[in-house]
Amino acid sequence: MMLFFCKDRFDTGLKVFYFSIVFCPLICIGIACSSRPEKSGIVSIGPNITEIIFALGANQQLKGIGDFDDYPPETQNINRIGSYLSPNLEKITSLKPATIIVSGEIPQLKELSQQLGIQYHSIPMDTLQQIYDGITLIGDITHTKNKAKYLITEMKNNFQKLEEMTKNLDPVPTLLVVGREPRDLSSIQVAGGQSFLSEILRLAGGKNVFEDSTQNYFEISSEQVLSKAPEVIVEFRCGENLTQKQLDALFLDWKALDSVPAIQKSRIYFILESYGMRPGPRICDIAQKIATLLHPEVELGL
Repeated sequence: MMLFFCKDRFDTGLKVFYFSIVFCPLICIGIACSSRPEKSGIVSIGPNITEIIFALGANQQLKGIGDFDDYPPETQNINRIGSYLSPNLEKITSLKPATIIVSGEIPQLKELSQQLGIQYHSIPMDTLQQIYDGITLIGDITHTKNKAKYLITEMKNNFQKLEEMTKNLDPVPTLLVVGREPRDLSSIQVAGGQSFLSEILRLAGGKNVFEDSTQNYFEISSEQVLSKAPEVIVEFRCGENLTQKQLDALFLDWKALDSVPAIQKSRIYFILESYGMRPGPRICDIAQKIATLLHPEVELGL
């Protein structure tokens, strides 16, 4: 009898021991996993990306945005996670996002996403079609497909109305300047024929003097400006808070090329809006502004 009693106690002890070394760690691991915060929400870097997310009514999903993402004003209340060139990886990691969306490619973020199991989306928006495709993708990511479709339709309708107003007007040969140093015309960055800026110029009743270029943006010399002889120069100084004196100085820089029709007729215009080159919903507004600059003699009804 004593022998069986001892055996029973031994068997019970063995079971307890086995349970403690096998199942307890598994239970602890399960508890730890269940208490670990799940990844959720979106980190966005790119003023246009963040603006689109807001336009789709998905801003509640944003956990962090880029340092230069400034529209709408509600962006002021969202965590800042660095810039395109210098993303704050530690801050992004601490926010535990489920998704990262960027405009262009950011290798550091792509690598971080792979390490942490975060969805990573790099969205090019160099043409109007890419802008529409980007809005569609963001709508898919944020579960706002219908709003994305509506936004795209609204943009296309606005462009169609603009094109209807300008289609019978003579296209104005135009130089689109996207960058240069003040007091210097030796190196000028311009928009080529494959850029969305060139597309909206056409819709606005203009013709890019470099429309045959297969590049989106590239550098030219002052000699090339002379050879192209644009009738209008549109210079993008987006987000620059320039005084009238500074604008006058930028205007006078072009006087060195006084044989160019645009300079002879003082048809040099500056786009100062921060969203002037931003491939997002408000690009329609910039197209309309360019139309009024190119065709001031015509009532466009904009």
